[in-house]
Amino acid sequence: MLLIYGGINFYIYRRVIGSAALTGGWDWGLKFGLLLLIAAFFLGRSLGSIEWLATPLIWIGSVWFAVMAYALLLCLLIDVARVINWLAGWFPNWITSDLLRAGRITLLSGIAVIGITLGLGYIASLKPTVKEINLTMPKLPQTRNSYRIAYFADVHLGCLVGPARLERVVEQVNSLNPDLILIGGDVVDEPPKRLQWAVEPLRRLKARDGVFAALGNHEFYDGLAESVELLQRAGMQVLRNSTYAIPGVICIAGLDDASAARQFGQRLASISEVIQDGDLVLPVVLLHHTPTRYKEAAEAGVDLMLCGHTHGGQLWPFDYITRAVYGVKRGFSRIKDMNFYLTTGAGTWGPPMRVGAAPEIVVFIMTNTNPNTNVYANVDNKSNSQE
Repeated sequence: MLLIYGGINFYIYRRVIGSAALTGGWDWGLKFGLLLLIAAFFLGRSLGSIEWLATPLIWIGSVWFAVMAYALLLCLLIDVARVINWLAGWFPNWITSDLLRAGRITLLSGIAVIGITLGLGYIASLKPTVKEINLTMPKLPQTRNSYRIAYFADVHLGCLVGPARLERVVEQVNSLNPDLILIGGDVVDEPPKRLQWAVEPLRRLKARDGVFAALGNHEFYDGLAESVELLQRAGMQVLRNSTYAIPGVICIAGLDDASAARQFGQRLASISEVIQDGDLVLPVVLLHHTPTRYKEAAEAGVDLMLCGHTHGGQLWPFDYITRAVYGVKRGFSRIKDMNFYLTTGAGTWGPPMRVGAAPEIVVFIMTNTNPNTNVYANVDNKSNSQE
């Protein structure tokens, strides 16, 4: 990955330096600035214990990740245009007559486009939307007219997503008056010892039937035991390849993230074996952070599977890549007889902005119906932003 990162940045570096065509101190200043941007994130992470220095470096480096992505796209488009011009000579005279001026105008225009795009993306990341989904679930007991589940994932608490952002999520979730709150992993993005400030606001999440969470890959990366302990102190019941039945309502199952088996050598739990420990007469809701194993879940008889991890690509056009990798689109889908939802997440990872993939909190409103009636979903996007 570092080789890819280095290669992309070398390509952008050469294009920027070439287009600017500066001399003397200005040239050296630009070169130093670019190298600092490229290295900032890694310097910040290595200086984690020196918070006053690490935090601004991580912020700068995280923003650079987004700048790098869009700079790469623009550089590639410009180089394609150059190749076409070399073959067909289609550039107008005002470009070819003064290549230095054209290069500088192109550079400044690209900086402006990227700056505006990411500025709007940062604003968008601060305003989670609430998505309401109505589900008719035949297995929901007839004694229940409706049941409200609030679901979110991928908050990524740390120096980029701090107390103010967490307070907003907590307030929004509680405003939905849920019967149950489910969290799909990646609550943390740093070692839990740095996140003790998050316990009190997380404890304010309120639902009549409790708060349940499954583990994401970052809970494993940042310290498994410490992450679980933090979530439990915050009032959550952590489901690790286990189930919990809300009597007379639903059965909740939670799987450890796929990284537990892939990178940490833990046994991959069978979904059918996990849910057999629950009350299968009730609707079965499965939490699994990464959107994999959905076919296995559908065959095992899961009624609703909730995933996250991809952030909906977070920055356009990366949603197309996540679709290709995982084989499912963000939002609601039907997989055989199973309802499936892939959330874009409530926070951000890496770049502190979102372009074309708004953060969200989802509320499922379940109602029962005659067993002969097909399950359906009605999706309604609602803006529920709070400053």
